[in-house]
Amino acid sequence: MNNNDILEKLTLGKDKIETVTINDVEIELRPLTSGELAKLQSIEKQGFTMKVGLNSQGKRPNNDVDVNAGEFNKYQIEAMYKAVAWSMGIDEKKVADFDVGIPEKIFNEVVKISHLSDNDLTSIKQFRQEE
Repeated sequence: MNNNDILEKLTLGKDKIETVTINDVEIELRPLTSGELAKLQSIEKQGFTMKVGLNSQGKRPNNDVDVNAGEFNKYQIEAMYKAVAWSMGIDEKKVADFDVGIPEKIFNEVVKISHLSDNDLTSIKQFRQEE
């Protein structure tokens, strides 16, 4: 098997379209790619601020992570909307126009078909729908 064959096998997942039903409407979704996941993780991390302080001896006694709840929530929502948009093949602005609760339901399906876990994105915990 040459590298092109291997590459084709590794990228086939993004072309695997799955049909899910949300509120009696069938929606076609595709799994997220590794590159898209990396971008979503980067977006989420924008809500964190790392503070590195030095004591009087010039050593770092500890590193503090500051989380602004409003900013953190904003970036989690942005990550969720992007994940839904990429999976559906639509513009992210359209996702913001969906009825309340629909982006979260679709996001949960994207998480399932992309085989993501809570360790992949913190948004997964926040937007998880109870089944």
